[in-house]
Amino acid sequence: MPFTRRAFLLFSGASAFAAALPSPAPAQSFPTRPVRMIVGFPAGGATDLLARDIASELEKVWGQPVIVDNRGGANGAIAATQLAKLPADGHTLMLIVSGHVTNPFALPNAGYDAIKDCTPITLVGSSPLLIFAHAGYQASDIKAVISLAKEKPNSISYVSPGVASINHLSMELMAFLTGTQLMHVPYRGAAPALNDVLGGHVPLGAFSVLQVLPLLQSKSVKPLAVTSAKATELLPHVPSLTEVGVRGYEAEIWWAVTGPPGLPPTIAAKVNADVNRIIKSPPMQQKLAAQGARPIGSTQDELIAFMQTETVKWARVIKEARIKAE
Repeated sequence: MPFTRRAFLLFSGASAFAAALPSPAPAQSFPTRPVRMIVGFPAGGATDLLARDIASELEKVWGQPVIVDNRGGANGAIAATQLAKLPADGHTLMLIVSGHVTNPFALPNAGYDAIKDCTPITLVGSSPLLIFAHAGYQASDIKAVISLAKEKPNSISYVSPGVASINHLSMELMAFLTGTQLMHVPYRGAAPALNDVLGGHVPLGAFSVLQVLPLLQSKSVKPLAVTSAKATELLPHVPSLTEVGVRGYEAEIWWAVTGPPGLPPTIAAKVNADVNRIIKSPPMQQKLAAQGARPIGSTQDELIAFMQTETVKWARVIKEARIKAE
């Protein structure tokens, strides 16, 4: 059909109308600017160092700075309440630690819901504690400790770096599952607590494997059990509580990446995929292993289910032991 003047005018009008319509914005890859990764603890600790390792690798993948933002206080609760109020655009993330799910039950004014007030993204890794005793303690293994505790309730004391810390809760979980009662002696920090075990003033403690390894090597303390479900590679000959018959016992420090509540699924999925890829890389696995941690990685649904399980477990322990942090 010949291209008539009328056809030309119709075509021109249609073209002008189409040009006037707003064109769809080009898809922009996330992130489009620097990303903050909040850590609810001061610089220099295990959580801070892990966050910096992850941030360094994410910078290479994203081509944007990933800045660790330390906001310490109240065992991470202050940072968690702040995260809940931030824009959900993916440019602010948080590396939470296991205390994130216990704070709402142990702290009178935690101010947040562990799952609803964030977007769980991926489980990074976990690390067991080592239950140990000073070198001269009468019990040679964890079974003997439990037997003594059953014979004389509240006759065995243990240290922790603070009320409602994972160190405290791990020992109370053991007491709960074995039907025993232990005497908790809280300190302000790990150093004074460890010193009193070394001095024989308090017989027991539960601290990270890396913290206790130098003491084991100098034979200042003796290992009793690890708090993971299975023995750890760093101490293959030390049994777990599960392996000696304490059913259902598992208490580990764990870390996870989260974002503000309402994070768009596409952004959450990208962060999940990129962080999981980093966790599974040989360099990151080596760094985690050097810290006594086990790399994990997860889907978002797996992390949510894990956090729900942890919430139920620790809420019960905190209630039964009547734990309230100051």
